[in-house]
Amino acid sequence: MSFVNRYLDAELVEQLNHMQLAARSVVEGTAVGLHRSQLKGASVEFRQHRAYVAGDEPRRLDWRVLARTNRPFVKEYDEETNLRCLLMLDCSGSMAYGSDVSNRKFDYATRLVAALSYLMLAATESVGLATIDQKLDTYLTPRSGSLQLSRVIDLLDRTIPAGPAAILPSTVQVAGRLGRRALVILVSDFFSRTSDIRDALARLRHDRHELICLRILHPDEQNFPFKCWSLFQGMEGERAYLCEPALMRKKYLTNFDRHSRELATICRSMSADLHIMQSDQPIADALRQFLKARAKR
Repeated sequence: MSFVNRYLDAELVEQLNHMQLAARSVVEGTAVGLHRSQLKGASVEFRQHRAYVAGDEPRRLDWRVLARTNRPFVKEYDEETNLRCLLMLDCSGSMAYGSDVSNRKFDYATRLVAALSYLMLAATESVGLATIDQKLDTYLTPRSGSLQLSRVIDLLDRTIPAGPAAILPSTVQVAGRLGRRALVILVSDFFSRTSDIRDALARLRHDRHELICLRILHPDEQNFPFKCWSLFQGMEGERAYLCEPALMRKKYLTNFDRHSRELATICRSMSADLHIMQSDQPIADALRQFLKARAKR
């Protein structure tokens, strides 16, 4: 289908077929795969009951307990399991920045999400997708199988970046839906207050999720190349600002560098991998660098 090709063209798919993503931490999943879980899954030896949460498979409900208590519980078992991954995609207004589709941050981010989904689903992993801005917009429960890639791409194709970002409340909502331990990959420009980013990552780490932060930046945001008087329009509701770039460049870059250092410090403190990707860099090259860095950890 043509809309699929917008995210995964034949050349990119060929390059993806030579890559593999493996989690560093022990994680939980729902089918046999590459990773050994010491947690609770859905296979061999019964461990305990727990309360049903959104996204659990109905077939795991214990109907006898439901009939006796009028409360839904699922059975948990020890198992050897696959990697369970949730991709969190920032769809706030700032992600729409870019002069054209070829380097717009959001288009780059959606192609990156599609590529990561393809990689993990090809290795029989379970993949889900959450789109966030001020809140959790849509949530696709992690599943394996070829149909899941179509579901991910369909959701990406229907998502439009707009409005302000609020990473903390949206992440709290995601954590409530995700429940069981997983690998969580956040794809965002991370243009939020660093205190909110710290609290959002801390909420996920509280549930022992493994975290990867993929920061998508446009070259303009890193270099501030503007030279003539310019009208800067806020993309998340801020007022327009007319200024002489030469007078603003030093202050902007100082603030950008400080925010970037604080973000890096927060990620280290939360044991979250942070990788910077520039929206004019080929997706395959960015992924190779990312996977190479992961393999060294």
